[in-house]
Amino acid sequence: MTKKRILIVEDKGITALDEEQVMRDLGYEVTSIAITGEDAILQAGRDRPDLALMDIQLAGKMDGREAALKIWELYQIPVVYVTAAGDKKTAEAGKFTMPEGFGYIVKPYTKEELESEIKRLIG
Repeated sequence: MTKKRILIVEDKGITALDEEQVMRDLGYEVTSIAITGEDAILQAGRDRPDLALMDIQLAGKMDGREAALKIWELYQIPVVYVTAAGDKKTAEAGKFTMPEGFGYIVKPYTKEELESEIKRLIG
């Protein structure tokens, strides 16, 4: 069975490395780590991952919601927002950004919570 491939979009290095380790622990392959929304779009097009883990607040001109929408429009790659912004307003804004192919999980999360959300979207 081929491992599902994950793109990590996170502008904080230590968090990105932690997420990468969690993905590997869960049996996923990490295609790359992007630190900006613009870079995430380029890497999604190049690597065609099965799913992107997307921080909502990113460095650069484009936030995670904008990047997620563009990735979905161009490549139909599902996205799970992984964010510390757990307030209802942020969650609702995320839902309107991408009503299908969308997941949302709040930091800190457990491996089981993250795995459940990923499996809901890509099996």
